[in-house]
Amino acid sequence: MNTLLLQPEKIMMMKKLLYFVLLGTLLSACSNDFEVAAPWKEVPIAYGLISPKDTAHYIRIEKAFLDPNVSALEIAQIADSLYYNENAISVWLENTGTQARVPLYRVDGNLEGYVRDSGLFADRPNWLYRTSGPFVTAGKTYELVIERNDGKPDITAQTVVPGDFTFISQKPQNIVREVEFSDSTTTTVEWRTDVNGVYFNIDFEIAYREETPDGTVIFRDTLLWHAAKNIEREEVLVGAGGTYRGKTEISGSQFFRFLSENISPAGNNFRYFDRGSIILEGGGREIREYIITASANSGLTGAETFPVYTNLSEGFGIFTGKNEFILTNVRIGEPTIERMKLNPLTQNLKFRF
Repeated sequence: MNTLLLQPEKIMMMKKLLYFVLLGTLLSACSNDFEVAAPWKEVPIAYGLISPKDTAHYIRIEKAFLDPNVSALEIAQIADSLYYNENAISVWLENTGTQARVPLYRVDGNLEGYVRDSGLFADRPNWLYRTSGPFVTAGKTYELVIERNDGKPDITAQTVVPGDFTFISQKPQNIVREVEFSDSTTTTVEWRTDVNGVYFNIDFEIAYREETPDGTVIFRDTLLWHAAKNIEREEVLVGAGGTYRGKTEISGSQFFRFLSENISPAGNNFRYFDRGSIILEGGGREIREYIITASANSGLTGAETFPVYTNLSEGFGIFTGKNEFILTNVRIGEPTIERMKLNPLTQNLKFRF
């Protein structure tokens, strides 16, 4: 594990970074929430989150330094001081098993759909480094390589992308995967992962249609419900194949409340659930190392320096991987709909089976 010693105020900034990373907003948010400076020393900063489900991969690469004659706040607003010159570095993504590598090209994230929030740092241009297409495979090890053209050593970081996930509780072998919710109990969602899947988010895509009393469909919609966030898998191996168990309980009351807050009363019409999906997203082995480091520092006094986790060979930042599995053909069961007819939050939504 590599660490970088920072003053206490930098730790607070890194805690903000952790919040954004765990929410999966690595590209758009992380670099506007910290400030790192060292006299007359260039400090590389890099953040990347790669996934086999992405058609392109983006890496944020910046630098930090302190000019004794210019305010750090002023420097932060100068893009030329924030980013490496285009010809100063070459960036590669390498599969360490096959040694195949692809170049990353500098692009303006503002034009790619990753608009940088205005704040302490210059937001135009918003330089990112992007692959030209998909390259990442589940379960494989990848290395980020930043070659500096001034003769300094390469900056590197490695991560292992989590292998494919498997649902246990919703029986993926079934053609129709039925799920039930109750306002008095919870619904279990359980899955399996390899060692590289650590933190998980669970979302439900809830599809429904609205019909007139004579059966004419007048409206279809799909809602995205963020049912559970930052669920950490268990540490004990289960079964063969080196898999670990992930498990969480989903609140039925929160399901009913989500529907009541996002669907208007039906009036004379009726609603019917269509087949939806459960989205399981997980990764963050490096994030766990960061949390362990941050937790160990929580008791230190303000007079001390703090070690901050980074998996870069120089500078700081996090290069990590994630994976995703979508369980389709999920149906809300009839018992749930009967409960919705009686629940004060949902009875005026008029769902039928």
